[in-house]
Amino acid sequence: MTKPQVVLVLQGGGALGAYQGGAFSGLAEQGTKIDWVVGTSIGAINGAIIAGNPPEHRVSKLEGFWHYVTAEDPSAMPYFGTVDWLRPWTIATRTLGILTNGVPGFFQPRPNSTWDVNRTVPAAEASFYDTSALEHTLNKFVDFDYLNAGHTRLTVCAVNVATGELKRFDNTRKARITAKHVMASGALPPGFPPVEIDGEVYWDGGIYSNTPIDIVLDDAERRDTLCFMIDLWDPTESVPTSIAAAITRQKDIQYASRSREHLEDHRKMQNLRRAIRTLSQQIPAKARLSRELKPLLHLGCDSTINIVRLIMKALPEDDQMKDIDFSRTTQAARWEAGHRDATRVLHHKSWLKPWPAHLGMAVHELPQE
Repeated sequence: MTKPQVVLVLQGGGALGAYQGGAFSGLAEQGTKIDWVVGTSIGAINGAIIAGNPPEHRVSKLEGFWHYVTAEDPSAMPYFGTVDWLRPWTIATRTLGILTNGVPGFFQPRPNSTWDVNRTVPAAEASFYDTSALEHTLNKFVDFDYLNAGHTRLTVCAVNVATGELKRFDNTRKARITAKHVMASGALPPGFPPVEIDGEVYWDGGIYSNTPIDIVLDDAERRDTLCFMIDLWDPTESVPTSIAAAITRQKDIQYASRSREHLEDHRKMQNLRRAIRTLSQQIPAKARLSRELKPLLHLGCDSTINIVRLIMKALPEDDQMKDIDFSRTTQAARWEAGHRDATRVLHHKSWLKPWPAHLGMAVHELPQE
């Protein structure tokens, strides 16, 4: 049995991405070697930091990035945040500060952008925020020479604004990945502007699909694969009981991108391929070479795919603006949650258990505590 490729798939989710940083730190602590990182939006940023640094520096670079782009809570917040009836107001005040002032090293408000949204502007200015500072930040935390040397494969996803088609930027191809490619993957409108690359204009890949698992599963059909899929939007939260909760729930469902449905479709297909390979062994060798059967039997394979899925659970104080809550206290809590979940899943290692012969793909999720 060949050693499986180990893949890390990182969903988009703005400030929620600190959970992915914590999860990766948990994987790294246990010596998990990543061969390929696939990311969209904040997942592309985390992915670039991981693939764009030697293994021994990856966790410290991720920690450095998340500290760099988070803001200290106002001095009164820790106290008032402990008073139940004041907590919604403290969270709203914190979020308003980010909306008004932006996030250092990431984005800042574009002057006068809210006064006339119909005003004609260059494509690079068609947004409420300016993300030019992010290019400097990425160059600070990502060694793009190391990244493009291909030590770890990186794929980041963006959408071509003119065609509406998904574009994959990959460091194993001839084109060099730069900070602009990563920024394009995270250019979520209308907050952030599109990014121009080689004469084409791109938006956030999450517009097309916020969970780029299909890229891995299409590639993995002929290879044994262990994939750690780290999602930031939980499609199974409770039914909302307020308008604010309804907005939050709507975002969860939208940005979860029907991940479970995609996984189930691929599981059925992979099991079918496994069945074709098993049945082919019952056919005489000469018959397998016939013009009619050979292309059909070629659809079979005996590779196995294990998907280890971590889903970030909402914090008690999360609301509809949770994906822009870059406050340091919240980010620390998300990082710790990711680290805890990754440590737990590596403890169970359910993917190492023997499989029935007819299975080609399995999805593993954290058991209930």
